[in-house]
Amino acid sequence: MTTLSTHILDISTGKPAAGVALRLEQGEQVIASGLTNANGRLGDFAPAPLPPGRYRLVAETGDWFAAKGLETPFPCAQIDFIIPSKADDHYHLPFLIAPGGWSTYRGS
Repeated sequence: MTTLSTHILDISTGKPAAGVALRLEQGEQVIASGLTNANGRLGDFAPAPLPPGRYRLVAETGDWFAAKGLETPFPCAQIDFIIPSKADDHYHLPFLIAPGGWSTYRGS
């Protein structure tokens, strides 16, 4: 079984993105949700270890930028990922965001 955490950094300011709404989906079902803390982090995101399968981690960055008076053409940033059948690992999937775009990588 696999665990999941995330971190969101606003690279336009170099600061953590506190208070970003996140959700974890599997298919059409939302299986977890939360907000990033003051350090832009959300650890132990799922209520239980994640079984193998396909998932989507969604960050509501459009709402977050709008609350700061900034416009972005991207209402959200999302990471589609697969946990393989033999996985027993931790996935740390950070978002690097800015009003003009976003990127990700698999961290540790």
